[in-house]
Amino acid sequence: MSMQQLIVCLEKLQKLHESLLQLAREKTEMIKTNDMEGLQKITSNEQKHIRAISTLELQRDQLAHELVDGQEDVTVSACIEAAAGEERSQLEQLRDMLLQTVDKLKEQNELNQLMIYQSLQYINLTLDAIYPQKQPTTYAPPEKRQLQTNISRFDSKA
Repeated sequence: MSMQQLIVCLEKLQKLHESLLQLAREKTEMIKTNDMEGLQKITSNEQKHIRAISTLELQRDQLAHELVDGQEDVTVSACIEAAAGEERSQLEQLRDMLLQTVDKLKEQNELNQLMIYQSLQYINLTLDAIYPQKQPTTYAPPEKRQLQTNISRFDSKA
C-alpha cells in the first residue's frame, strides 16, 4: 500500500512542478511586457506552489523511509530498487518525468533571471544618461571642484 501512496505523491509532485513551470513561462511574458502587477501575482502564486511542493516532499520522504528501512537518505532510485513489476515501471516513469520538468523549470528560471538583470542594466544606463556624473568632465583645481553644481541635462520640473 505504501508503494501506491508514494506513486500518488510523486504524481502530485509532478503536477505541481508542471504548474510551476507554466507560471515561470507566464512570468517570462510578464517581464517582456513589463507588467508589474501581473508579476507580483505570479510570484505570490509561485510561493504557494513552493509551499505545497515542500509539504509533498516531506510526505514523499516519509513514505520512502517506510519502504526502504535502514537507509538514512532515501531517494526515489532506492525506492525503485525496492519495487517490483508495474510499480517499478511507474516509479521510473515518474522519476524521469519529474527530472525533465525540473530541468525545464531551471532553464526557464535562468532565462527570467537574465531578463530581469538586463532590465536593471537598462534602467541604470537610462538613469546614468539622465542624471549627471558627480565628477566634473574637465579639470579644475581641488578647491573649485566642490563649488561646482551638478547641472542636469533633464529638466525634471518641466
